[in-house]
Amino acid sequence: MTHRFNVNKLAFYTVSAAVLAASQTALAHTRLETATVVEGTRVHNAVNIGHGCADPSGAKSGEGTLKNQPTFGTTVLFPNAVSFKPIIGIDSTSDNGANKVIAYKDASAADYYSPLVGIGTLIRTGGPFPFTDNHVDSKNNKDGFWAGGKAYDQVIATTVQVPFYSAAVSINAKSCARSVTFALAIADICNASAQSPKIGDAQALFWSPIPTSSKTATSSTTWTGVPGGPFGAPVADETRGIVVGPKFSNYDGWSNGDVVGMGAAGAKPGDGFNSPATLKITRDLTKNPLPAGCTGNGGKGDDVYVYPSAEQINAELSIWEKPNQTGTTFWK
Repeated sequence: MTHRFNVNKLAFYTVSAAVLAASQTALAHTRLETATVVEGTRVHNAVNIGHGCADPSGAKSGEGTLKNQPTFGTTVLFPNAVSFKPIIGIDSTSDNGANKVIAYKDASAADYYSPLVGIGTLIRTGGPFPFTDNHVDSKNNKDGFWAGGKAYDQVIATTVQVPFYSAAVSINAKSCARSVTFALAIADICNASAQSPKIGDAQALFWSPIPTSSKTATSSTTWTGVPGGPFGAPVADETRGIVVGPKFSNYDGWSNGDVVGMGAAGAKPGDGFNSPATLKITRDLTKNPLPAGCTGNGGKGDDVYVYPSAEQINAELSIWEKPNQTGTTFWK
């Protein structure tokens, strides 16, 4: 049965939790319930939406510290290496300290893991939202999902969980990978009537996978050699290491995108800019030991990072009537 994700046709509910949560500044970003899995293990997992969208007055100024806009739905993509070419990076030095260096590798995803698609599959029953569907590519391979149609006020509420199965991913025995980490593209939608190019942090939060450098107060990540990089925003953010540079995808996320336009001059990086949820697959070194001659991280193996391509994000993150991006567009 085809369900329609349309704010004008769905009842708008506000749900209050019985349990008080911590203050908004302490709430977590959107992440996975089980973020690290040993290879070959299928997991009943969940996308955890930690808070709603930004207060409109704060988002317009590029702040958006208060997250008081109810979450109405979410859309999620995993890297697809069958119909698209994901961005692959190799970290061979992270054991040296907190400053990580990821080098772009123009390689086949099959060199490192399998399956190449279907990493996350929606569980259609028992979730918090009444309307759900998968995302599929042109070959009908499932590579993501969406859920929505009910507003959750998370100002004093618990995390909203969207259940899915994470696949039993295997690491290629011939590779030197000790881990493979998939970065997800996620948009948490608070106002389904707001459509690109006029979306800011008050309407939707984009937890965007951008293969570019970033930093926190205690660590940094540097991507090198990515074609078209270094990616950035029209307005830099020195605190997070975000430079002025070209966008990666149409859904990188800008706090004031509803005012100036998504990615337009004056756009400031949003709350989720280059802060994706991840699924890390660790190698079973007992059943699948590293081959001889691996030198990364002092002989312990390489950490492989897989980001969805901009082409995939632009094509599939939006929400359509049918899972293959046809029919009526409900949100984009």
